[in-house]
Amino acid sequence: MNSYTYSNNSVYLEIYKMFNKIQNIYYNLLIQSLIKHCKVFVMRIDIHLPQDLDQGLIMMFNHRFIEKEKIAKNDPLYLVVRELSSEGKIHHHMVLFLNGNVTNNTFYHFEYARTVLRNICGDYGSINECNNGHRNGIMIERNMFSSYDLYEALRQVSYLAKIDQKDNVPGKTFFYSKIPISDLSNEDITNNFQLLFPNLSFVPGMKWFAN
Repeated sequence: MNSYTYSNNSVYLEIYKMFNKIQNIYYNLLIQSLIKHCKVFVMRIDIHLPQDLDQGLIMMFNHRFIEKEKIAKNDPLYLVVRELSSEGKIHHHMVLFLNGNVTNNTFYHFEYARTVLRNICGDYGSINECNNGHRNGIMIERNMFSSYDLYEALRQVSYLAKIDQKDNVPGKTFFYSKIPISDLSNEDITNNFQLLFPNLSFVPGMKWFAN
């Protein structure tokens, strides 16, 4: 597992760099998962933990939860981002990249998450299913013709990397699956996505259209 931490005195430039780093990691994980599997199921889980034990518990939760996903043969890759809500509460956003040939529904993953969290901290934590107006659980397939699902999956990047909820987060930590992560340029990202989705024309940060 890799992690990045920024101090409380991070300047706006550092926050902007973090946004770009999160975006880059997200693209890397999606690309790596799609190279391995012809279908990838992308979903998000929000994790709320007891505030005074937050930092230690999220690492314990992540380890146990990912082990459950591995046992279920879902071959998970993950990205976890720590944020501060408008009420001043720390919480975590987790994005999972799962083998879409094995799973296509969010239900069991939320059940896994609730079971793990309950075993760690009883009723003092909660799992949010992130279904407030946007789909959660998107199947991405290589060679897909529709750009809509890909757009919906990539839209999560802007949510995960919201700058306004990271400026005062203690530690400003995010962590992700232990795979080789390279700094991809926009050209790199475009080339990778064009190989995976030859039926789509892809422009990072803009719109995606079927040819």
